[in-house]
Amino acid sequence: MIELQVKERRRRTLSFRRTGVSAECQVADESYVPRVVLKPDAAKKRIAAALEKNALFKGLDKEQINTVIDAVEEEKHKAGDVIIKQGESGLYFYLLEAGACEVWLSMHNARNPQMVKIYGPGDSFGELALLYDAPRAATIKASTDCILWTMDRSTFRTILMASTRKKRNLYEDYLQNVPLLKTLDKYERSAIADVLEPEYFVAGKEIITEGTPGDKFYFLEEGTAEARTRGAVVMKYGKGDYFGELALLNDEPRSATVLAVTDCKVVSINSDSFKRLLGKLEDILQRKKTEYAAATASTS
Repeated sequence: MIELQVKERRRRTLSFRRTGVSAECQVADESYVPRVVLKPDAAKKRIAAALEKNALFKGLDKEQINTVIDAVEEEKHKAGDVIIKQGESGLYFYLLEAGACEVWLSMHNARNPQMVKIYGPGDSFGELALLYDAPRAATIKASTDCILWTMDRSTFRTILMASTRKKRNLYEDYLQNVPLLKTLDKYERSAIADVLEPEYFVAGKEIITEGTPGDKFYFLEEGTAEARTRGAVVMKYGKGDYFGELALLNDEPRSATVLAVTDCKVVSINSDSFKRLLGKLEDILQRKKTEYAAATASTS
């Protein structure tokens, strides 16, 4: 029978989170019984809206989405609350509906933790410890009052683990070898892997068209491509190269057409994810802008 639980706000303390958990194999529990936390229809609609904004849930079918909606439970935090503490065991996955949270990392050689990311509505966190059976990789603090939806370990492993791990395994090795991303850690590359969307272009097809609005950033995974402006080739791209960032950085139309020279596979990041996940690389991206300007000037 499906387990029914009356919705009740849980007060999970840090001491509770420090409770040890036994090592588990990284497979779904075949004896899993879907968990149902009773909630009003209005709350279900709010959860569905939050799920639509999150890349982790894009591959789920309607039945799986409904299982997630039934299983998650609301948790509220005040500004300053520690939601996850680095080094502790992972018990829950979190979906942020409202508010903002900061990600803090304690480095081995640094005296003080460093803030490396800010999460906003529609973002999620806490999956790394559940995916890899590892301690929490970072501390998450509420920077404003927050409303979150939490998913227990069993539900996460059964519903999300297979699709999430498949996607991450597919892209993590590739991203690790992209020169632009060399300075990012595994935690940051995993976040990028979650939002990548594959696209395919046959030889001769335009990937980007000059003068159109810019809404995506691209990594070239397979094939070769070239950028053209005023009929002249200004840049050539191979595996691991990237393009499309200028329009997003400058909020301007595309400055060149990028054409697939051979059949190409690219992975793209939409504008919102680009700004959220690649912010710390902006200096590198701005330097690349100078190269484009010089190449374009040589064709005038």
